Amino acid sequence: MVVFVINIYINSQHNNYKAYFILYKRYFFLKNTMPENKVKKYFSLIEAWAWCEICTEMVNIMVDKDEIKAGLKMGIYTKEHKHVNPYPDPEDVDEVSGQEHTVYLYIDENYDITGVRSFFGDSPSMSDVGGTSIEPGGEVKIPIVVKEVQPMSVQLGMISMDEFKLLKVCDGMNSVEQCAEVMQKSVDIVEEMLDKLRKKGLVKVIKRTSE
Repeated sequence: MVVFVINIYINSQHNNYKAYFILYKRYFFLKNTMPENKVKKYFSLIEAWAWCEICTEMVNIMVDKDEIKAGLKMGIYTKEHKHVNPYPDPEDVDEVSGQEHTVYLYIDENYDITGVRSFFGDSPSMSDVGGTSIEPGGEVKIPIVVKEVQPMSVQLGMISMDEFKLLKVCDGMNSVEQCAEVMQKSVDIVEEMLDKLRKKGLVKVIKRTSE
């Protein structure tokens, strides 16, 4: 459901009044749910609408298909989009969306969005990885690549294509569950692949307790 709210601010100085109209678009959603990421596909590009948890808005991003195809050669395509919320709430003292931050998209070979992360700085803090999917006090497992491999490793049969794609997702920004979401596979299958990659010395899994 989309709700439009118009706030009117009246500024008075020397009996001159000026009205400022600010239009806010807010999405109200149930706990642990959010609007679905959308993609419109055109001949040479895609128009992505991705949910930014910091803005609590859908962010519009245009991406060239050739850029995506080139990125897919490295496993899975990722798009980093820095932006600010053009309409931050001036009445909210905790509002931070007016500061520059990033939405980070994972896009598959069908040009669909399989995951989105929102964060300030270069990457999410370790305490933010896992999002609301982890219950307080629960264990969060974060796989991280410790040794880079080249695409030729797939051709040589050293790792499978799915394992190669998974390595791209083990960027420190995803829990095991989020890796499964991006890969569009079950958690059990992803954990099996991670175990194989760990034994090959390619990844390690960091464990922390959710706050």
